[in-house]
Amino acid sequence: MRIKNPFEILDERLANIEGLLIELKHPETSKTETPTKTILDTDELGAKLGVTRPTISRWRKENRIPFIQVGSVIRYDLEKVLEALENKKRR
Repeated sequence: MRIKNPFEILDERLANIEGLLIELKHPETSKTETPTKTILDTDELGAKLGVTRPTISRWRKENRIPFIQVGSVIRYDLEKVLEALENKKRR
């Protein structure tokens, strides 16, 4: 299990606080706003899906799931990954 960087934890908490403040300031629009994207690293995605790192890597290499890569850093948009896996199941 990967230990989160303290700055990642602070960033998540600040994003949650920001969302709450926006909701308090504009309660009429909070219900219609689109939810924030959930961007995960390989370990987090594996934990959400209940699969191992090698499975995630294999799916990525087989183009079964979309990913974002900047340099050597790879991240996944949870919503898009779930959509891609769901579409593969239906075929």
